[in-house]
Amino acid sequence: MLRLIVLYLASFLLSLLCFASIKAFVMIFMVYFYGDIFSWASKDTRFVLVNGVLLGIVFCVFATMAFVRKK
Repeated sequence: MLRLIVLYLASFLLSLLCFASIKAFVMIFMVYFYGDIFSWASKDTRFVLVNGVLLGIVFCVFATMAFVRKK
C-alpha cells in the first residue's frame, strides 16, 4: 500500500514538472526568437497547477489499475 502512495506522489510530481517544463521552454523560445522579455504570471502558475493536477489524476488512475492487476 505504501508503494501505491509513493506512486501517486511521484505521478503528481512528474505531471507538474512536465507542464512547468513545457511552459518554461515556450517562454525561452519566445525570448530567444522574438527578443521580448516575458515574465512568469499568475495565469502561468494556474495553467501549470490545473493541467498538472488533471494529468496527475490520469496517472493515478493508470497506477491504480496496474497495482490492482498486479496484486
